[in-house]
Amino acid sequence: MDVSRIHRVLNNAVALARLNNDGAPATYIPELAHAPHEMTSAAITLRDGTCLRAGETAFHRFTMHSVAKVILLAAMLEENGERQVFSWIYAEPSGLSFSSAAQLDIFGPAPSNPLVNAGAIVLCSHLEGEKAERLAWLESWAEKLLGERVRINPRVFYSELQTGDRNRALAYLMKSNGVINGDIAEILHTYFYLCSIETDVLQASRMTMLFANAGREHTGARLLSERTAAIVTAIMTTSGLYDESGMHLVRTGLPAKSGVSGLIVAVALGRAGIAVASPRINEKGGSVRGHIMLEHISRELGWHFALR
Repeated sequence: MDVSRIHRVLNNAVALARLNNDGAPATYIPELAHAPHEMTSAAITLRDGTCLRAGETAFHRFTMHSVAKVILLAAMLEENGERQVFSWIYAEPSGLSFSSAAQLDIFGPAPSNPLVNAGAIVLCSHLEGEKAERLAWLESWAEKLLGERVRINPRVFYSELQTGDRNRALAYLMKSNGVINGDIAEILHTYFYLCSIETDVLQASRMTMLFANAGREHTGARLLSERTAAIVTAIMTTSGLYDESGMHLVRTGLPAKSGVSGLIVAVALGRAGIAVASPRINEKGGSVRGHIMLEHISRELGWHFALR
């Protein structure tokens, strides 16, 4: 691949995205409302380990929020196997928002897929051990896939604890239907902790490169089984952006996962991992500038999966 051309396209994607001022940070999680509106960054990690960056990558950090569900899903598949995981949840696109309660009635009683809030809450309910053990397990897997030590943003974590009533409602509804057991407060503590993992686009693009490279690092070392990488990528394709997954795939052909902090990660199969971030989100929870960057990268580089 022409690395200089890819880097030029990446820089142009960031410049193009900065012309758009639509959207706003997620205010229903108060701490996210404080994010600097203009922060915009992007990174691409190629299969050979080359990492290209553009925008404010030196100081743009953010919490992963729903993008961290990818880590949870991959880890649960590795340790429990797909038969067990898909006995707890389904793997169908809901066509509804990330916090929809209606999907539990439509697809229920189990959540439609592991990338909606309800699905990740169910997976958190199946983590073993006391609170400290569960949190240490999450950190260990996050560090493995992101490639560096991670930290939890305490302000975002406590903001989630104080305002997460929608997720509490989902959890209690599922408990009433026999989908989850255990203490709801403990389960949600784990889930909010997962969402509060802090990262940047460099780490996030390295993680998605693993899925682009069938679970292997650029060195050839295997971090995930090929089967796990394939399953996670497939579910990202159908459900990673909730009720905008279809149009995103039409425009980019890149399996992806969004988070309301403004991060979107994407997989260019067999080529690279991509991460884009900017806090202004649309009504469906996806970064407005992030969408612009991904579409530009895909079109200019011909990375739509149907064009391979």
